Amino acid sequence: MPEAHQILEKLRRLAGKDNRPVAMPAGEKDYSTLFTFVTRQRERIAGSTFSQVSIVVIVEGFKDVLSMGRHLRFPAGTVLVLPAGWRGDVVNDPDPQSGFYRAIFISFPNELVRRATRAFPPGQVASQIDLPLDPVLAAAIHHAGEGIASGDLPAALIEHRLMEVLMVLGMRGALPSSPETTAEAVRALVRWQPDRAWTADLIAAELGTSNATLRRRLSQEGSSLRDLMTSERVALATTLLTKDGLSLREAALATGYRSPRRFAERLRNT
Repeated sequence: MPEAHQILEKLRRLAGKDNRPVAMPAGEKDYSTLFTFVTRQRERIAGSTFSQVSIVVIVEGFKDVLSMGRHLRFPAGTVLVLPAGWRGDVVNDPDPQSGFYRAIFISFPNELVRRATRAFPPGQVASQIDLPLDPVLAAAIHHAGEGIASGDLPAALIEHRLMEVLMVLGMRGALPSSPETTAEAVRALVRWQPDRAWTADLIAAELGTSNATLRRRLSQEGSSLRDLMTSERVALATTLLTKDGLSLREAALATGYRSPRRFAERLRNT
């Protein structure tokens, strides 16, 4: 039996039945959650938001991710690492041969992530990261998943198993960090929804502060709201044009510009 098949078979047993929440948990928690998604129907879940660093292990079928103006498709054997604050739409697509889609979802407490990141250089916060499900990562995920699912292990042991997963992600260069400055938090908001008509009031509300406080903090950090939004949208637009092959008009609309001409001028001036 090929190694890749053995890895997926082991995790498939952990995702034997659908065990998803009625709604994805929101807000910062000091514990981890484990959910399994099993379906025989193609399903779209709109407006997904994850407050904690999370992983999605695609065990069977395909997952489409619509985030940051991009539409990406990932096959079984992929681990998606989602930074805290990730937003987007997802489509769960069953395997055409087996007729099933299966995935494992695990979230990590923010404090545990902060402890893990101290062992590595500053991590990425830009976007979800996709990794192949190699034997070492698969074993760590299976170990942690079984421990959470058992429901009778001491919290300290569960934490140890979760830390093992985070350390493997760190060694793979895939351990995202949480935004540490107001500028980073603003960039993340614009990054996840670049086509939203962001205003200072909307961003301040998302960050739980006032317009005046938001602008004061950005000024203290040497940033401005306009410059941050522009740089994030231009960076994403460049990716859409060069890597995804979108037209100028499509890239403009995906990044919040209603006028392709104005968008083109913005690109030339950066």
